[in-house]
Amino acid sequence: MSSHPNRLKLSRLALAALLVTGAASAAANVLVVRASGPSAKSYPAGRSLPDNASLQLRAGDSVVILTPRGTRTFRGPGTFNASAAAQTGPQTVQASNGRRARIGAVRSAGIVPTATPPTIWDVDASQSGTMCLAATSDVQLWRPDASEAATVTISGPNGRSQTVRWAAGANVVAWPAAVPIVSNSEYQLTLSGSPVPARIRVKTLDSRPTDLQAVAEALIRNECREQLDLLVDTAPNL
Repeated sequence: MSSHPNRLKLSRLALAALLVTGAASAAANVLVVRASGPSAKSYPAGRSLPDNASLQLRAGDSVVILTPRGTRTFRGPGTFNASAAAQTGPQTVQASNGRRARIGAVRSAGIVPTATPPTIWDVDASQSGTMCLAATSDVQLWRPDASEAATVTISGPNGRSQTVRWAAGANVVAWPAAVPIVSNSEYQLTLSGSPVPARIRVKTLDSRPTDLQAVAEALIRNECREQLDLLVDTAPNL
């Protein structure tokens, strides 16, 4: 799924998303979810580290780890403890800004996020790539621009196709039952006004993960990269 300009723009409405209760439980390990720089190969996404692990970072390194409560970002050069709280030194650990991870969402009346999907399980009709789904029912299609009415035609396996419509002002619409979701199958999404259809490959998970780290591990394992980016970028910074 290619990167969308709005994908990494975090709205203040991200505060409406709900961090699942299981994420508050203690864990003995942390999970690397993003790394860049000279030492990136030493910290691949999906690597599990003890929560007291020492990170040896060089100039230009950046490593993001995921705990049950949120993320910590470390920037080199320096040696850092994975369990360290936010520090005051230059470019060490990012401070918390109160964001909530979009595993699931609770909407207040009249509040509909527009910069990013309401949850990581909503299908972005404008983007191609691999999409992980925790269930094949109650799936929502999301569009980034809700200023006008629009349609999307979904073509799936066995020649099944269905067109659904968003009303002006609506960002989400239900995935049509006429086009069943089948794991490891490809779907073409033709959004009105878009010159190129989006193509997604759906991978369904055996069960719905119940905490941040389990969600991240499932996304990494199935190469659902854009969902992982959304999870990381909306999780609380510790």
